[in-house]
Amino acid sequence: MNELLDRFDRMLLTTDGTVTTLLEACTGESIATRPTRQSGPATLGELRDGTGCWWHPSADLLDVASSERLLVRRVTLSGATSGIPYVMAEALVAPDRLPELVARALLRPGGSLGRLLAQGRLETRRELVGISVVRGGAAGYHLGARSSSRLLRRTYVIALGGRSVAAISEWICPGRLAAATPAVASDFVVDL
Repeated sequence: MNELLDRFDRMLLTTDGTVTTLLEACTGESIATRPTRQSGPATLGELRDGTGCWWHPSADLLDVASSERLLVRRVTLSGATSGIPYVMAEALVAPDRLPELVARALLRPGGSLGRLLAQGRLETRRELVGISVVRGGAAGYHLGARSSSRLLRRTYVIALGGRSVAAISEWICPGRLAAATPAVASDFVVDL
């Protein structure tokens, strides 16, 4: 796997902060959250019966009761100006474990879970579950890559108040973020 990783890929795969903010810092452009599929809120059984199990992160990561509702989302994080798709993500969210305003905002198109948690000034913790190299498959389509391409995927859990609220899997194309990042450090001006 190391031969696929440049410094930007490594940073993106290991961050424990908001991915959208990191992408904006690296690319110098706003990042748009574009939903491509959403189901729920409904129980896990209702979701499986109604739509099949189309998402990647396992519900076991959230330890949900059979009566607890879940929201499943697939989004693409793309440059708002360039249109470059940087990340495709699938999330299982336990909306009843979130503050009501955050849960409601997630139901609207364009709602970014990381941004909503940050805007609510909620203290969260991210726990990395795994990083792997996978075939592009459907994720490749959303990232503008061939289904046979090798992609990087990471899965992590977001906890709030010591309880898991979301399980997320993200796919990236190796090298794409580095190619879109301004190469000259003088492009960034910091006033001290």
